[in-house]
Amino acid sequence: MSNLTDTKKTNMEKAGLVCFYLGLLVEILIVILDKSSWINPAEGQLFRLTFLLFALKVCMTKYSLREWAAILLAGVIAAACYFGSGRDEAVRVVVFVVSMKGVDHKKAMKTVFWGTIAGMLVLAGLAFAGILGEVYDATAGYGVKEGTTRLCLGVGNANALACMVWALMTLGIYLYHEAMKLWHYAFLLVLTVLTYLATVTRTALLVMAATVLLAFVMQYGKKIRTAKWVYFGGIAAILGGVIFSVYAAYVSDWYCYMPDWVGKLDHVLTGRIVGIYAFENGGGVLENWKLFGDPTYIEYFDMGYVRLFFWYGIVPGICAVLMLCLLIWQCRKQQDYMGFVLILSFGVYTVIEAHAVSVYIARNYVLLLLGAYWPYMLWTGKKKGPEREAYWWRFRALFGASH
Repeated sequence: MSNLTDTKKTNMEKAGLVCFYLGLLVEILIVILDKSSWINPAEGQLFRLTFLLFALKVCMTKYSLREWAAILLAGVIAAACYFGSGRDEAVRVVVFVVSMKGVDHKKAMKTVFWGTIAGMLVLAGLAFAGILGEVYDATAGYGVKEGTTRLCLGVGNANALACMVWALMTLGIYLYHEAMKLWHYAFLLVLTVLTYLATVTRTALLVMAATVLLAFVMQYGKKIRTAKWVYFGGIAAILGGVIFSVYAAYVSDWYCYMPDWVGKLDHVLTGRIVGIYAFENGGGVLENWKLFGDPTYIEYFDMGYVRLFFWYGIVPGICAVLMLCLLIWQCRKQQDYMGFVLILSFGVYTVIEAHAVSVYIARNYVLLLLGAYWPYMLWTGKKKGPEREAYWWRFRALFGASH
């Protein structure tokens, strides 16, 4: 009887993994289709399909009582966000993250990495063949002269290409850093320069270079990667970026006086601060932020944290930032120092770009780390797993309860 039960459990786990990876592959496909010049008329239906697949994985996974409590809390906040903003991304993200329990996150990340690269190569091939999309982007942008030839390889525009190169490079470092040598880092710096020359995107140049250098320091600086101050510094950088974003949303309002230094900084940021309010309703200015969003707020602009609070609301935004900070600290506990590099790279980049704040789950690689580590973040008192609930027993001991 026990063997039969174990067999059923194994079969259910396998079925759950099949559902998860099918959903993940469809999410990758959605991202590739979004990057192409083709308008996907079935995007909403595909989102419903992936939600169903991840939900099936949740139904086939065993969770502890504490985990169910965390799931319920996250679900309530996500539901409030949905009813307040009319956006279902928060609900989809919660189900996706929860469904990753029992999934080898590195295998999932490799699926995203190679699946996205394959999709990008297909788009490039279609562009070169003249079937879909353009090879070059000749449109002007902030700080880019009219007629400047910029490479886009079928993904719509040069900025989008540079953003995808950065994201894939960051994910690649995370996945394969253990095999990387000095010449690999030198190659990535060359790739960074080539990406800038091809796309004329200064933001990508700076973030890619910073990511490569930070990864190099963390890999070869054994004392640095274990030091608490490094992770506290990363958390401080994230919070500093959020505070700056709040201030930018405040001063971007045309009713407010923008100080000279902010105007100069906005020029360096190629108009991102001014771009927050360039809409009839004032866009993402601070006075438009609501506790759980508003269905009329649909405007797109670059600054990621501003978009996060504007689209989804103040409460979900605070929760997202808090989880980002807790995840950084969890990476220290797990000795996952390259996870820290990935999170910090995405966290800093989100200040000025909204790549990770979108309806596309497979574009935000931090969600894969959150899916891997969320069970260990429930105050279990153990670095490597949720099995031992040390803090709970200490609490009970204070009142004289025995084990």
